[in-house]
Amino acid sequence: MIHAVYDLTGCHLDGLPGEQIITAMREVAQRLGCTSRAQLIDPFQPHGATCVLVLAESHIIVSTWPECGLAHIDVFTCRAVVEPGEAIGPLLEVLGGQVTHSQHVPRLAPGQDIVGGAVLADSLEVPASGAGCR
Repeated sequence: MIHAVYDLTGCHLDGLPGEQIITAMREVAQRLGCTSRAQLIDPFQPHGATCVLVLAESHIIVSTWPECGLAHIDVFTCRAVVEPGEAIGPLLEVLGGQVTHSQHVPRLAPGQDIVGGAVLADSLEVPASGAGCR
């Protein structure tokens, strides 16, 4: 399982339509080798949005705070053909910021066990295409 989160600062988000974010998210999914299934754009008032792209393999979520120049990207998938950090370029272009913090979150895959609080497999490796997915 791959779960990567990115915090972007210095973003230029004023007037950025959610549809443009979703388009970039679809490009990220394509670069990851994932299949897009559904999308949701939830705009906030007076500004900002959370955009969700549901994947056959899980999801990509982007939340924005234009008043702070801040955006968060969450990529969760059971497989990818590239590391998520190599795939998020289209979102970086659209959001206009820089990654100031990133983290890979270890997640259990089906069939993995925990011993003493540690995952028994290297969950930060990118699984081969199709591995670990239904």
